[in-house]
Amino acid sequence: MARQVDPRQVAKLVAVQHVRRAAADSALAAAREAEAEALSAQQSAREAADSARDDWFAHLAEPGFAPDYARGLAGRLTQREGLAEEADTRHRLSADLHVRRQDDWRSAEARVQLTEAQHEAARRDAARRREEKRLDALSDRVTYNWMIR
Repeated sequence: MARQVDPRQVAKLVAVQHVRRAAADSALAAAREAEAEALSAQQSAREAADSARDDWFAHLAEPGFAPDYARGLAGRLTQREGLAEEADTRHRLSADLHVRRQDDWRSAEARVQLTEAQHEAARRDAARRREEKRLDALSDRVTYNWMIR
């Protein structure tokens, strides 16, 4: 005979899975927000690096060459390029985190659906067992009433 599952216990498991999915929802939202912020920072850093590069090339295109000014422009360019690389790395890491959080959310959603299906099956089994007991009792009464006639 198949093992009987108490629907109340499965309902508790469903509640736990719902809480886990809610946690996955909030983690996904936070990762999505962090990725958007990292993308914005990346774009700003790239624009600043491009501006520094344009200033550097504009200085090189001028007929006169000022070594101190060129050194300052070169320092600014390398600093901005470094900041842009850091922003690229932060964006890539936040995008990876977002993907992991999406996977976690999908797993949580699948667990919720699975436990809800198990809960529904357990409820149906319990209802079927109750109905069978009721029918057995009714059958016993009918048989008893028929025999005493």
